[in-house]
Amino acid sequence: MNPVTQAIILSASTLRMLPHIALFLLHRDKVRPDLLKVQDRKDSVLNFIKACTREKTFRNLFYYRMGEYRSVFISWLMPPEKTMHIWCPQIGPGAHFEHSYATYLNAKSIGRDFYCLQLVTLGNDKNGEPPTIGDNVRIMTGATVFGGIHVGDNVIIGANAVVNKSVPADCTVVGNPARIVKQAGQSVDIKL
Repeated sequence: MNPVTQAIILSASTLRMLPHIALFLLHRDKVRPDLLKVQDRKDSVLNFIKACTREKTFRNLFYYRMGEYRSVFISWLMPPEKTMHIWCPQIGPGAHFEHSYATYLNAKSIGRDFYCLQLVTLGNDKNGEPPTIGDNVRIMTGATVFGGIHVGDNVIIGANAVVNKSVPADCTVVGNPARIVKQAGQSVDIKL
């Protein structure tokens, strides 16, 4: 996009974003780690405007960080991604939702530096228990993680994997049913 067009779009977007910018400035510490993962990777108002203008899923995360009662008054100005749902009491700082349409995040908690692509489901098992997700977890397209399980730190869950058993730290899981294919940097083939 040429610089003139970009300046016009960002200027127009800034007008509808004034309440968003005010909330961002008041609660910058809550948003900073997430903002450093998107667009220019800077903690600046301009980067915040770019992220909110270009990434609907960043808006979902911003509204989540601000809380339901603060967000209800401003989210109509810049609607979030309608097919992304977050039902999680805690998501650690530094989350990044990339193309996360048709995504349902229902977990007891999600740790720091969480990365999630589209069509991901974190959900309950038949007993109503959701998973707990550790720090630095990456969940790829179409993966399903469910039940009262724990996903350890530094885990990658591959595309379309189905995970219903706890996953140890420092590994990569793939498949349906999921199996560990890499653990502590070594190639393995271990059933969960």
